[in-house]
Amino acid sequence: MEVLLFNPAPRNGFQAHERVELPLSLLCPATPIDRKGYKVTIVDQFADPDWEPKFLAALEAKPVCVGVTCMTGPQILRALDASRRVKAKDPKIPVVWGGVHASLMPGQTLTNPNIDIVVVGEGEATFAELVDALRDGTPLSAVNGIQYKDNGTIRSTPSRAFVNIDAEPPLAYHLVDVDRYRRELFGVDHLTFNSSRGCIFRCSFCWDPVMHQRTWRAMQPETVIDQLQRIIRDYGIRGFLFSDDHFFIDMKRARAIVEKIVEANLDITISKLQIRADTVCKMDREFLDLMVRAGVKRFTLGIESGSQRVLDLIKKDMTVEEAIEANRKLAPYPIVPLYLFMMGMPTETPDDLRRSFALADQLIAENPKAAKTFNIYTPYPGTELYNVSVQHGLKVPERLEDWAHFNFRSVAKEAAWITPETKRLIENLDFPLMFLGTNFTSPYRKTNPVVVSLAKLYAPVARYRVRNLNVRLPLESRVVKALGLFARQD
Repeated sequence: MEVLLFNPAPRNGFQAHERVELPLSLLCPATPIDRKGYKVTIVDQFADPDWEPKFLAALEAKPVCVGVTCMTGPQILRALDASRRVKAKDPKIPVVWGGVHASLMPGQTLTNPNIDIVVVGEGEATFAELVDALRDGTPLSAVNGIQYKDNGTIRSTPSRAFVNIDAEPPLAYHLVDVDRYRRELFGVDHLTFNSSRGCIFRCSFCWDPVMHQRTWRAMQPETVIDQLQRIIRDYGIRGFLFSDDHFFIDMKRARAIVEKIVEANLDITISKLQIRADTVCKMDREFLDLMVRAGVKRFTLGIESGSQRVLDLIKKDMTVEEAIEANRKLAPYPIVPLYLFMMGMPTETPDDLRRSFALADQLIAENPKAAKTFNIYTPYPGTELYNVSVQHGLKVPERLEDWAHFNFRSVAKEAAWITPETKRLIENLDFPLMFLGTNFTSPYRKTNPVVVSLAKLYAPVARYRVRNLNVRLPLESRVVKALGLFARQD
């Protein structure tokens, strides 16, 4: 009746800015089996520096199975290492993979000798049935939503319907040390919270339309308030980071939630709500005022690119002008807009990059509260943009471990979908881009004073490089990367 669940670290060693998120991809499938009476052990390699003794002790108990979650990228390396450890200890213990990468590539994942079963898609109902079948020795063919090995043959079962998350019980937070996941923002401890799944939009770079088939499901406003109140009561946490892909897909629901937060006088701080720029454009003053009264401090907006050509390529279904309009609309309010950009998308040119840098510069100039971050494109298998990358020269990884090279902080060696000139600009401007604008030292979280002083000295150089696409003698980028302070590779 014991089950071990493992969350692999996305990277190794020292982190200049360590940010540990609550492992929702494990807590969600763990909650139903915990309620059924299984003893569930969650080992989070990233959150717990002393994870190994706990992992080995759980293996000694001969669990029914070991579940591993994983995203595409370097997390795969630690996930595979954990799987090898399980098989070295006892080859009879089933290793079950789930999460985004395994769901997108279940067949290839199962070709690895240390993996026995893949849960495809959401795990709550599927994993609960699977654990029962493994415990009782009943046929896996009766468990919908999985692929598995049967005497060397990979077999699949029918897909499972999406979860009704409003009907799911509150998460079993007692299975983790919640204090490890507290994150101070705006002077308040925060915890990750999710109130909806899926997204109706068709962005071609995103894995969500593949996993969730552009189907959106959400908790009712009353359920959201009840669960927030439980966390406040049980853990004294009054800050929340909503991890919903798009909190505002149903604007009536979103308004009802924030109205109820105000009515219940929850006195909370909300430092993450993901929203599209075109959605902000549709908001009236009354709605934005309500957001402020409900404690909303920050919006996260995926802008992706300042090039309309690239936005059309990735099917973002928004315009550069809408990003500018949304920014101006938010400027009078005490809400920090965090703008997310991507670099290195298929066919992206130096001129496209220049347009993205210029847009980020403009947004910050017109709204001094605004912040931005630039990440590097990761080709998630099965997405439309992945197929475009293949058409432009991406060599499809032949083994599970080959996907570990893809990283949102580095340009993959296999990035044949962009020109050498574009690749060189991204590799050498990735670090200077952190200093674009004036609020690169965050106003809403504590930063080491020494780091602040060094950043202020370097910022003028960084801004010159970015605005002029100047990558001559990029010594600073090479030094911080060599020291593992930025974009460190395993």
